[in-house]
Amino acid sequence: MFKDEQHESRGALVSDAIRSLTRMTLRRPKTSLFVLLLLAGVAAVYSVGWMRFKTDRSDLIDPDAVFQQRWQNYTESFGESNEIVVAVESADPEEIKAVLEDLGARMSREPEIFANILYRIEPGKLRSKGLQYLSPGQLESGLHRVEEYQPILRGRWDLLQFDALLRRLRIQIESRFDRGQDIEPLLAHTELLSRSMAHYVRDPSDFRNPWPDVVPIDPRMRDSGQQVVYLMNDSGTMGFLKAVPVQNEKSFNGATDAIARLNLLLGEVRSNHPTVRLSTTGIPILENDEMRDSQADMWVASLISVIGVGVILFVGFRGFRHPLLAMLMLAVAMAWAFGYTTLTIGHLNILSVSFAAILIGLGIDFSIHYLARYLELRHENEMLRPALLATSGSVGTGIVTAALTTALAFFCASFTPFLGVAELGIIAGGGILLCALATFLVLPALVSLSDQSVEPKKLPTLFEGRLLRAAVGRQPWLVLLLSVGGLIGVGLMALDFGPEGIDSRVRYDSNLLNLQAEGLESVELQKRIFNDAQHSLLYAVSLADSPQEARALRRKFEALPTVHHVEEMGSRIPGFRSDETKLLVQAFRAQLARLPERPPVMPAPSPTTSGQEIERLYALLKTLPQSSAFESRKALDSFLDDFDRLTGRNQQSFLNAYQYRMQAALLGQFQALYAASNPEPVTMADLPAELTSRFVSNQGKWLVQIYPREQIWDVEPLGRFVEEVRSIDPEVTGTPLQNYEASRQIRDSYQQAAIYALLAITLVLLLDMLEPRYKLAVLLPTAIAVILIGVVLKHRKIDVEPMWLALTALVMTVTIAALLDFRNCRDAILAMLPPLGGMLLMFGFMGLLGVDLNPANLIVLPLILGIGVDDGVHVIHDYRQQRQGYRTSSSTINAIVLTSLTSMVGFGSMMVASHRGLHSVGLVLVIGVGSCLLVSLVTLPALLTIIGRSESSASDEEQTERQPSQRKFSKAA
Repeated sequence: MFKDEQHESRGALVSDAIRSLTRMTLRRPKTSLFVLLLLAGVAAVYSVGWMRFKTDRSDLIDPDAVFQQRWQNYTESFGESNEIVVAVESADPEEIKAVLEDLGARMSREPEIFANILYRIEPGKLRSKGLQYLSPGQLESGLHRVEEYQPILRGRWDLLQFDALLRRLRIQIESRFDRGQDIEPLLAHTELLSRSMAHYVRDPSDFRNPWPDVVPIDPRMRDSGQQVVYLMNDSGTMGFLKAVPVQNEKSFNGATDAIARLNLLLGEVRSNHPTVRLSTTGIPILENDEMRDSQADMWVASLISVIGVGVILFVGFRGFRHPLLAMLMLAVAMAWAFGYTTLTIGHLNILSVSFAAILIGLGIDFSIHYLARYLELRHENEMLRPALLATSGSVGTGIVTAALTTALAFFCASFTPFLGVAELGIIAGGGILLCALATFLVLPALVSLSDQSVEPKKLPTLFEGRLLRAAVGRQPWLVLLLSVGGLIGVGLMALDFGPEGIDSRVRYDSNLLNLQAEGLESVELQKRIFNDAQHSLLYAVSLADSPQEARALRRKFEALPTVHHVEEMGSRIPGFRSDETKLLVQAFRAQLARLPERPPVMPAPSPTTSGQEIERLYALLKTLPQSSAFESRKALDSFLDDFDRLTGRNQQSFLNAYQYRMQAALLGQFQALYAASNPEPVTMADLPAELTSRFVSNQGKWLVQIYPREQIWDVEPLGRFVEEVRSIDPEVTGTPLQNYEASRQIRDSYQQAAIYALLAITLVLLLDMLEPRYKLAVLLPTAIAVILIGVVLKHRKIDVEPMWLALTALVMTVTIAALLDFRNCRDAILAMLPPLGGMLLMFGFMGLLGVDLNPANLIVLPLILGIGVDDGVHVIHDYRQQRQGYRTSSSTINAIVLTSLTSMVGFGSMMVASHRGLHSVGLVLVIGVGSCLLVSLVTLPALLTIIGRSESSASDEEQTERQPSQRKFSKAA
């Protein structure tokens, strides 16, 4: 048996099986179509009734992953509370508060849409228990200070007459200074009094408290005890409202309904406050903007894709009938694929929902190859039925091999840890096999019914690529050298040769904001919030079992360089037990129980007497070396200058008013202390409900929110932030850590899937092309070796990445195959040239254009691998049918050009998208598919032409050497 006959026999088993499928369909094409369409209908109904949708990004992550379990532990306590943030911007703080009240009231009336609304913090009951936040030592010190004021508290308010106060203060300083005692507290009081007088005489509206604090009450408790605190930045130019959108888990719309309602409410509020700027952001807004923009872009892209693909198929097939048959076949296969997905996975997630676009792009390729070969045979005067059987037998093997390799490229993703990629791999891999099956079942039946009365000469004539075939056939070496030189030259553009060494120009950009459309309001707003209010939308969370633990974690996190601030509720709980402070608080309450409602009426101070006392105090301060004495002297000097310029009447008015304000300020301090002296223990009911609902769970967990100092959308600052917060709490979680881990996992998953796919594709190609006697000899030793290596490593407890075992198996398999059956092993390796060379060219163009990989366009890697292998397999099978004197057949050129152009137009239509993620997917796919097309129709045919001629020459020489011996044998006979 000659070699060509051996090659034919090796594919006979697959060809016969495919012919049998086609023959079975062609016996009763109408009945077959009815049954196949019925199955498609059942699959479609089954999918509509039982297919579920998972809209949460966390559904893409393996629930068994350690970081995902931490996130689930957090959400079980606090829920997935990604918040909508409304920013109100104005130069008038009061107007901002009015808008927040208006919008907050409107949203609060719709609890079925908005939950956990926060824009202000009510004082609550904490103001009555403020003293409990002081340590026992601070309370004891405060009680001693109160003792000093006992004469006043017992009714001697006359001691607070202005001139008497100055005289007593001067005498106390002189007395303590002469005895060598500490006078700093008295000088501090003098400085407060001097500055207060100096400011008040210049501006009567600028009164400053001249009394030192009796006890250091927490400013938050003192200030918020008298008024509502709004969420605003320090400058008062930006206010915030936060709310959690109520989502329908059964819908694929996520927070869309809540956001749409919020936009209507914002329109109503804008009409009432036209000068205020209202904007929205937050993770739900960013995701909704992304979904809305991508959906709008996909509608436009789909329209362009349908028109573009239709035009290409119309031009390629010179009519509408055969493209429509291909599309009908694809529709049946898609229905089967949806049924398969419902049966195996049961749901679609936000990543696997793209499988339909993948099948449309790849599934149509099989029908194009089939129809191109069928029409070529019909023009060679084959009858309809024999032509269909011959088509299944000739290109069928290539279609099966291409389908298997492409499907395996996706199936290998199921071994990766990222659940979204794994599910997409299972769904797309099975769908591709169903498309291949439909090619041999549905398409022949459709063609037999459509073309049964059409003469061959009336069938369309396809593009033959004569110029390309002639160029490759006449100058294969020149074409090969030029194309390889171009591949290497462009491929090197993916590298940056700098003084520090070689680096890649194509990087992995994990910043999700860079996928959004340019100038998107929600993205720009979150940048303004970070710059103007130092508040990030992303924060890490740590869970504490008690308020004490929450306070301790806060102190540790705040000490980290990458942390800007920490928010928690533990600090709003007293740090000391009630039994340690209760008696001291009660002592305050007893001491301050008889305070008057307002200061008693005092005799008017004399300007002359008061002036003399101020002069004496000024003279005393000049003799003291302390810096506080110097500051007090400066303030008094300034006051005297301004006071002397007043008329006598105005001096009297000033002294009367200041004396009253001074007495009222001290009384106000005592009243605030009394109001904060409730000895009852602080309970959760005393805390603001707006905060406890966010920071304390029903299970008793206390939430600690850690906000970054830098923007952590980029991987470098995010990595530093994650590393530092985990150094304090290894169990820390939150959206930034989910983004960090998921981004790394999806990148690693695609890398691992590429390695596994490369191994699987190589094995399929070897099984397809090796001689039958060598197949087991190639695969069995490799399998045994890998199993033994795995057992030894496990026994010795050595952890090795599975992809390294896959690479080892790949090298061993190819090496053994090359040793046993070099010629066919070479053919299998050459089938990988289009995807490998195409990717090299693609990365080179990406480096030239400054296009990076990102979480959106990483999906092109298995697509390019599948499309490239598909092209390579068909070219190699075309070569193996000819061998010597190889010349690419017109049907192969036509099919590859059409499949590539339809893919480029179909996926490239996404380049019109404003969403930068979709745009990058379209751009990279156009570059990648075009690169594979170039290698498939130029580089690979040129190389095969050279190999074919070399084999032909070797065969002629062998035949020449054999002819003399044959003549001698004849003579002898």
